[in-house]
Amino acid sequence: MNKNKKGFTLVELLAVIVILAVILIIAIPQIMNTIKTAKLKSIEGSAKLIATNADKDFLSQQAVNSSYNATSIPCSDVAKLSDDYSSCSITYDSNGVSTVKLKGANGGKFSGITCTGTKDNMNCVGGYTDAAEYLAGLCTGTCPKSEDNDGTVNENGMIQDKYGNYRYQGSDPNNYVTFNDETWRIIGLFDVDGEQRVKLVRYNSIGGFSWDSSAENVNGGYGINQWGPSGTYEGADLMRELNTDYLNSSLSANTLWYNGYKDKKEGTFNKNYVLKESAQALIGDATWYTGGVPHRGTIKLEDAYALERGTLGKQCSSSFCNDTVTRTYTWTGKVGLIYLSDFGYASSNTSCLAILLTSSSDLCDSNWMSYPGYVYTISPVSDYTYPYNVWITTKKWVGHTSAEGSTISIRPSVYLIPGVQIKGSGTTADPYVFAE
Repeated sequence: MNKNKKGFTLVELLAVIVILAVILIIAIPQIMNTIKTAKLKSIEGSAKLIATNADKDFLSQQAVNSSYNATSIPCSDVAKLSDDYSSCSITYDSNGVSTVKLKGANGGKFSGITCTGTKDNMNCVGGYTDAAEYLAGLCTGTCPKSEDNDGTVNENGMIQDKYGNYRYQGSDPNNYVTFNDETWRIIGLFDVDGEQRVKLVRYNSIGGFSWDSSAENVNGGYGINQWGPSGTYEGADLMRELNTDYLNSSLSANTLWYNGYKDKKEGTFNKNYVLKESAQALIGDATWYTGGVPHRGTIKLEDAYALERGTLGKQCSSSFCNDTVTRTYTWTGKVGLIYLSDFGYASSNTSCLAILLTSSSDLCDSNWMSYPGYVYTISPVSDYTYPYNVWITTKKWVGHTSAEGSTISIRPSVYLIPGVQIKGSGTTADPYVFAE
């Protein structure tokens, strides 16, 4: 037996382990990047192949029928897709060039990757996940119920309200978003028209404008607190402006919006605030509720939510109560405002969560939706001497004022379409971003 044979010392073994660890630290990110690049190249190749086949199909169809002018076809017409993909769409431009949108299935090898483009210009991005599923995952099983009124949130700064919606709550949760190349914030996840939709609100105001104004012989010139169209009434001035000028991505000059008593229209809307086409592609029509919330007495937050979805309308008696517009309680459109209850649920103050409407001046503090000055909501006041009052929010409490106010801030709110993808962490340093 050779007694002079030696093994490795403990120091030598530790040195080897350290060296291997360093190698792994260097190698693993490179390996992961290689895998990621391979996945992107693979799905990109599939998307380009689909686009190539779609272009050929268009030419073949035109060869048979010269009047053929399809604007879209199912992907199944030109490709057989595996379970690795969750969705695929093909659209044609006026020249018959196809644009393909191909999404990887959640949990599959292409999870979080979306490709959009033509066969010659295909863009594939990764790291995304379904926004609605992501937000639900932040809350499901861990969110405190808002009816407990204790102001506690889960580790993601979220709660579940009485009606099953998931919401961000507290002074400054991680719900920051870069949207339209601006800072917006996520209000929460809501059941809208039978689908789970993410609701956003713009962080800053786009200016001070009237909710509505009117001629002097209608409600004294102070406007009508009816948001949507009703009969021959075209709807509130602000509703029409937000869903025309604000959505006009080709707006080339500032425009004038209503901003005062007796149909005053001298407020300058900045053309740089319009929603760009890339942002508009992520939003869609939604049903908004416009039931009135009474101002008398005390009202619980959960009751305010129900009243917004109720049928309380104009209840007034004064010389200025002479409009003949029938109040409606829903409106379908793309751009609205926050609800009165949205502001209440954003606060972690237990008093605000219990009773939204009282005379307290700091009832709804600890609220990420707080904003300097007054901000219009979409919610009208139902029982007041005048038929033109609308609920507003301030930094710490709620109140109401006439619809023609010229210095009330406007913070647009939108619902994302189902299927929008999300990535990021929601902090100011790493805000969420969205993709189709």
